[in-house]
Amino acid sequence: MSKIKIYELADKLGVERKELLSKAQEFGISAKSTSKSLSDAEVLKLENFYKKSDTQEVVGEEESEVETIDVPKKKESKFSLLAGRKPEKNKPKMLRKLPNETPPKLKRISAKQVGALVVGGVGFLILSNVVLFGLMASGYKPTQKIIYQEVSATQKASGNGLDLQAKNYLDGFVQTYFTFPEDEKDQEQAVKDISSYFVQNLPVISQGIQRTPSKFEVAVMMSLTDNEATYKVTYSAGEVTTKEVKKGKDTTKQNVVKYHDETTLFTIPYQKVGSAYYISDEPYFSSVPDLQATENQVPTKTWSGTDNNSASVNKDLDKFTKSLFTAYTTDGDTLKLISKGLSLNKGQEFKSLDQATYESKGDNKYHTVVQVTMKNSLGTHVENYQFTIEKQKQSYFATDFKHTLPEGKKE
Repeated sequence: MSKIKIYELADKLGVERKELLSKAQEFGISAKSTSKSLSDAEVLKLENFYKKSDTQEVVGEEESEVETIDVPKKKESKFSLLAGRKPEKNKPKMLRKLPNETPPKLKRISAKQVGALVVGGVGFLILSNVVLFGLMASGYKPTQKIIYQEVSATQKASGNGLDLQAKNYLDGFVQTYFTFPEDEKDQEQAVKDISSYFVQNLPVISQGIQRTPSKFEVAVMMSLTDNEATYKVTYSAGEVTTKEVKKGKDTTKQNVVKYHDETTLFTIPYQKVGSAYYISDEPYFSSVPDLQATENQVPTKTWSGTDNNSASVNKDLDKFTKSLFTAYTTDGDTLKLISKGLSLNKGQEFKSLDQATYESKGDNKYHTVVQVTMKNSLGTHVENYQFTIEKQKQSYFATDFKHTLPEGKKE
């Protein structure tokens, strides 16, 4: 059986193409546009769903169209005993009191009891206010606060500042827009798929719009607001050339498409209506900015601090530092005994302590800056650390780890 595309199956079933695309996605079928080809199993799943829906609708209609048949009344004989009897009128029936039944008595509150209730309520209010003013005078503040905060539409949708539904919708549009086939018939369908996102036909005044074949590669969302999204898109752009092809004695012309990669910023205006979305205006392109900072924009990383310790102290600190990083990559129990802030990392191997500076901060504490060489599956590399070493009796303990060199002036 030849592959059938979503839009072809939609026409066959008599349903909207976008509706069938949405239903296919609900069934776990990986499809971004109606040009997606379906397997036999996927076609059968969708056909069974719509056949089941049609059956339910027919049953409902049959139940609602059951005719009521008027049964003719039997003609009353003039010789009947009830023939001359007049029909009774629907008169309201009076409730009668049963024998020995007494009506319920209403309990009355005396004026004295009413006065006591009023005085008690007023006293409670006065006492509550006295207690409240006393607490406020002592510095008490209520722990519960009512906070009013403006929440954007994107935060309302997802709760984390990003409208995931809008992102999913726009991801599909980007993939559809940058997928433009070579075949002319497929191109016509691709244009319809793109246009369906706009809902309405936007006014276009142009000297002629042409689309060359393209293949979607990858897209990364750079920003998302309530009405506009920007993607960084990489796609293969097709360049169409014509070459002559000989077939026997005849020579014919044939189009050849060569592809090359392009990267662009693609900005999409969109709007949300209820729980749905649509593309509200023509998307536009812009060049990708250079995200690499220059040397004069960044602070200098260098060794800082003075190391005025004796040779024996530095020797002991070096020995402890090597033991620390050995435990860091081999022994979690030992690591917990001599440090706080590092977790066991068996994915690496400690090779060497390359440089270390121990700046004394008094009370047997040292601000430590080190560079070590580590080894993993990629090879060897250096890592920088800052931390504090504190001497405790005859041993040392390390805390406050940072994976960075301090900022300072170039040496």
